[in-house]
Amino acid sequence: MAYQPETLKYFALALDPIHVGTGGMRLGRVDMTIMREPGTNLPKIPGTSISGACRTYAAMQEDGKFPRCAGQGQPDTARSYQGHCGEHNCPICVTFGFAKGTGGSFQGLAQFSDARLVFFPVHSLAGPVWVTCPDVLKALEAWQDGAQEPEDEQVHVASGRLNLGWLMLDVAGNDFAPDASKFHGVPQEILNRAVLVSDKMFGHIVNDNLEVRTSVSIDPATGAAAEGALFTYEAIPRASVLYFDVVISDPKFYRIDGKNPLDGDLLKVKLAVTKGLRLFDSLGIGGMNTRGMGRLKVLNL
Repeated sequence: MAYQPETLKYFALALDPIHVGTGGMRLGRVDMTIMREPGTNLPKIPGTSISGACRTYAAMQEDGKFPRCAGQGQPDTARSYQGHCGEHNCPICVTFGFAKGTGGSFQGLAQFSDARLVFFPVHSLAGPVWVTCPDVLKALEAWQDGAQEPEDEQVHVASGRLNLGWLMLDVAGNDFAPDASKFHGVPQEILNRAVLVSDKMFGHIVNDNLEVRTSVSIDPATGAAAEGALFTYEAIPRASVLYFDVVISDPKFYRIDGKNPLDGDLLKVKLAVTKGLRLFDSLGIGGMNTRGMGRLKVLNL
């Protein structure tokens, strides 16, 4: 049988709004937009953002490896920064990769996918509901064979009707109940209030219900708002549920300086990933962390 890398699927709950920006300012409804999938225009958290934060938080818990193995690979004499150690037994460099200039590089044994939305919280007249769509469920292999997909102006709910105040959707069925075994760690309260809409309507509902905040810089001399410093930014709202994959390659198939990384111990790679992800619910991910954003709880560590 051909070798297959191990894939770990994680579900995460936003404890705060999450802002992973596109960089710079934009002309439009908000000044600072968040990352989106090009094809669906749905918000996402890039795998690079997850991997970078995970690496830093894992390195914090390794004696003598922070900040050396946490950040950029190239040495910086101006900052007395030594760069990645690149040792074959370093769980940070082996798991997340390293670059040592002319000294070689390694791609890392953990590969992170983008985090995609699964359940998106929306206020309705009957209280909060969590919206999802067939495309998401099929990607998670949670779509039931023979299930009927809703039309653009329909919804499948567990009970009652879906009235979002600004949007009323016809109830096409009331038997929608996500299989909890497919969503490891997702609170049952969210699954009980999940509703199914079409792929097209899911995009409209998500982008019309993103959190938008306004901030301003304070002039320290006056204590008032600085002239021309007003800006707006958007974020994935609190209580959103996302999922992402981490593909783990077996170290026994690789060599660093002629040696097996981590002595071929796959468990050490998984442990480094777990250590990093565990701090997401306190140290956060993305930007605007000092403005009450960023905390993300990985549910099934």
